[in-house]
Amino acid sequence: MSKVRQELKTIEVLPNLTGVIIFGVAFAIRFILFQFSNITEILGNRVEIVTPVTSFTRLTEGLYLFDNGVPPYDGGAFHQAPLFLACFQLLSYLPNILIPLTYIIADLLIAYLLANITRIKQHLYKDFPRIDVELYEGKPKEIDPWIVSGLYLFNPLTVASCLSRSTLLFTNLSVVLGTYYSLRNNKSYGMFWIAMATYLSFYPLMLVIPSILMLTNNTNLKGKKIENEVYSCAGLYIGWLTGLFILSYLLVDSWDFMQSTYGVILLLPDLTPNIGLFWYFFIEMFDQFRSFFLVVFQLHAFIFVVPISIKFRNHPLFVVFLLSGIMAVFKSYPSIGDASLYLAFLPIYSEIVKYMRYNYLTTNIFCYCSILSPIFYHLWIYAGSGNANFFYAITLVYTVGNIILLVDSTFSMLRREFDIWNPELRHCEITQK
Repeated sequence: MSKVRQELKTIEVLPNLTGVIIFGVAFAIRFILFQFSNITEILGNRVEIVTPVTSFTRLTEGLYLFDNGVPPYDGGAFHQAPLFLACFQLLSYLPNILIPLTYIIADLLIAYLLANITRIKQHLYKDFPRIDVELYEGKPKEIDPWIVSGLYLFNPLTVASCLSRSTLLFTNLSVVLGTYYSLRNNKSYGMFWIAMATYLSFYPLMLVIPSILMLTNNTNLKGKKIENEVYSCAGLYIGWLTGLFILSYLLVDSWDFMQSTYGVILLLPDLTPNIGLFWYFFIEMFDQFRSFFLVVFQLHAFIFVVPISIKFRNHPLFVVFLLSGIMAVFKSYPSIGDASLYLAFLPIYSEIVKYMRYNYLTTNIFCYCSILSPIFYHLWIYAGSGNANFFYAITLVYTVGNIILLVDSTFSMLRREFDIWNPELRHCEITQK
């Protein structure tokens, strides 16, 4: 085992006063707001926050059927993984306060892991070349890991997603755990949590490649040995995922959950409005073209995986950020919880912020959409003075905002590397003839 790998296994962010205050205030805000049942009910029914595959209301319906001996996947209302049934069935026998506490603790754990991921990233990049403006007294200026946690915990998208009791929170937790253990070169745990995220939401399948890059970048292996390491990681991932499927079968005594979870995600039978691109397009789609465009739409989310992983193979954590953003835009049932995940990774690369050109624009787009989305939905559904175009238009603006942010971040990362390796051209504009 290399020295770097040994050092990564010992890195741990210890709580300080800043961290204690941030986590204490975040816990208090969530716990107090959970006491107002009308807030959780309103947020739990917002199409921007929950979807048919992450709704807590639908989870309780499936749990009721399961408890009464009725197959939970009959009827087409429940679309979540069988392990949720087992976990929440156990919680149903305990005091009701444990359900909101579970969501709060999961949110705080994500924030704590983000702080540790930040510290690990700073350790890995300590010998990377830097530009002069990033140095202070000869040492690199780094963002405080607890600030990264705070930016996640006090993001309104994160708070709303937690209060709505969206089960997407547990997918996000699995992604962050997989990233954390992969950075620490814990192959078994890293692949397990990425497999768990895939099991819960399917689209984290695209994170397998950056996770393997994290596990292999800091090794001294070369040639055939590194190929064996890749095969070992892939085998572990497939093994863990197969084990989760078998366990699910044992829980519900049927393979129906495959069609009701992953089949719904891939084939889109439920066209409940959300902030994604799929629902309106397929409402208007002629049946004879539906299969073709389903394949096109689903493939579009995955075609970015290989080129991004190749281009940023030395920055696998940045690949996780970009792919998480792509999932937030191009998955079939997205919500604001998906955006909160990839936005949580952005401050970790605080050095690229100075290169970003559209911060003001993207910030205003997010604010604009947050205000107008519920208004347009109300005009369409309740007031009857609008139509589906009102709501879909604002979801398109939201999508454009996400895409601008991802493209701007990619440009910033590439421009920073260009400036590092070409200091004589640092203040020049890049043009193409």
